[in-house]
Amino acid sequence: MNLGTWIARDTYANWFRPYWFLIFCGFVIVILITWWKFRQRKIPTQGLYIGIFILVPLSLFGASIFGKLDPDHPVPFYELLEFWLPGMSIHGGLLFGLFAGWGWFYYESRRTNISIWVYADLIIPHILLAQALGRWGNFFNHEVMGAPTSRESLMWLPAFIRDNMFKWYVPNPIPDPFYPTKAVGIPGFDMGVDPTDFAHVQYFQPIFLYESFANVILWLIIVVVVPLIFKYSYYQKFKNEEPAFATLSYKGVWDKWYYDLKIDPMVVKNLSNEVNLKKIYFKNKSRMTKKELVINYFKYKWARLQQIIKADHRELEKVENPHRLIILRCGVQAGLYVAGYNLIRIILETQRTGDDLFLTNMPVLDFIVIGFFILFGILLIIFAQYISVYKWRQGGWLYEKQY
Repeated sequence: MNLGTWIARDTYANWFRPYWFLIFCGFVIVILITWWKFRQRKIPTQGLYIGIFILVPLSLFGASIFGKLDPDHPVPFYELLEFWLPGMSIHGGLLFGLFAGWGWFYYESRRTNISIWVYADLIIPHILLAQALGRWGNFFNHEVMGAPTSRESLMWLPAFIRDNMFKWYVPNPIPDPFYPTKAVGIPGFDMGVDPTDFAHVQYFQPIFLYESFANVILWLIIVVVVPLIFKYSYYQKFKNEEPAFATLSYKGVWDKWYYDLKIDPMVVKNLSNEVNLKKIYFKNKSRMTKKELVINYFKYKWARLQQIIKADHRELEKVENPHRLIILRCGVQAGLYVAGYNLIRIILETQRTGDDLFLTNMPVLDFIVIGFFILFGILLIIFAQYISVYKWRQGGWLYEKQY
């Protein structure tokens, strides 16, 4: 028997594919929650609708490409794009989706004066719920399993999970074509499989279950727990310093101390003003030669880069946050998703076979890339919470509140 090759089914009743049904449900849940969050913050949803038609297809293609890339078993290029076939990678979908999302919502942010970090926090954390559902699709496919184990070690699981945590041995050499009904010792695919036929099946740890639960817990931490910690931590302080607030809820107190502050628009405008470099370098554009235009273009770009690096809007932040409250900044939740999910993934990756890695059968590169994602997420949290807020914010834009 070939112990290194397994066969699993992804179709039930000859037509129903739970994996794709759950992926579809995951997309729907993310879209609905995001739409509700947009409405809650009174952000126009037209850009979201267009973004859906851009991000969803590209995410599927990315997941398919990375899921089917395998140096040990290369496939034709066109098969890499066949996202309706088994072999999908969450990281591939995330990479394509994040790059596409960054491009589209950066354009939207310039059009609507809404920070791209606001869009990121409203969309990205909810992907965890889609991933949690997708892992149950892997369960029905007999995919994303951990280290080999015995059936006895899985007795704590419900029977419908435990008795599906196996794959079948296949003949060696493998016939071409090969179908599950020809599996050694299996009487017939549609007739059912005896899960106690230990001579022909191997059980595995339910990695899909661990990751699914971990994704839901991480979502609750990012979306519910962390914001409440930041907001509720000041509640007693507010009430003690301002007895008149004693009858207010914590939301009412925050509105009084932060969100509903009346700030002079002219002060905000003056603190946000920057030198218009285009007026300096292209003042007499119509009189410039092509050579002068090219030279001034590069001078402008260099001056603009220096202007961005040297930007300092600490005074604007003092005006918008006069009580010096520690605010959960937009962008932090997106960073928590990147760092948190990849931390879960790198822990569980140690239990996966080469076929189930993010980068199939490339374990060293796989751990390096996931480690990079964790570092990137941590840097994003630091950048959003402690750097960008003091350097690049402008009046008239929406961040945690309207500036």
